[in-house]
Amino acid sequence: MEPISNTERKSLKQTVIQEIKSYIIEHGLSEGDKLPTERKFTEMYGVSRSVVREALSYLENTGVISIRQGQGATLSRSNIDKLLSNFFFLWKINGGDFEEVLSLRMIFESSAIDEIIRNDGEQFTALEAILEGYDAVDSAAMFREIDREFHERLLQATGNDLFIQMTSIITNYFFEIAPSIDLNREEIGKMLKEHKEIIEKIIDKDAEGAKKILAGHLGNVRKD
Repeated sequence: MEPISNTERKSLKQTVIQEIKSYIIEHGLSEGDKLPTERKFTEMYGVSRSVVREALSYLENTGVISIRQGQGATLSRSNIDKLLSNFFFLWKINGGDFEEVLSLRMIFESSAIDEIIRNDGEQFTALEAILEGYDAVDSAAMFREIDREFHERLLQATGNDLFIQMTSIITNYFFEIAPSIDLNREEIGKMLKEHKEIIEKIIDKDAEGAKKILAGHLGNVRKD
């Protein structure tokens, strides 16, 4: 590769960041693979070592690479938690609406139902296992934990790693900002029953039925 010319230096750091990303793709690097040294990148792109260091620091902060002193930079495992966490932080301080997160959950969990059924029932056993221990739930705090686990495992049952990473941060964020709900035993029983009905519909491969119950279930949060 030819050194980056002066005419391309509108944002030298950004240019080097993109070049390093291209290098990773072109050389087929994957998790744990080492990147060239700072000195090598300096020679490759014809820039100062400080610019390369800034570019590598940015890639580390965004979770693309990991840098250890004396060992250099290696490619990280794909994980979008950090990016989405930063996004939701900015979204919140810029006036983000709780209703929008709730709607987003509905979209993702409805998609998860379709995906699970499309996978021809491979995760049905795991879904049924979610219901174990429901009889012991006797408080709003305990239900909150059970409810969180139910929705997380529903999303995990898709078996789609990227989907799971994306939806996990959304679910976690939702439960952080969700209003506290003071449920009585009758209300807890009703919502646990909805969990069971959703799973029963999925096992019966009734996607629309499962999504209808899910919509009502999540709607209870909106009402409170």
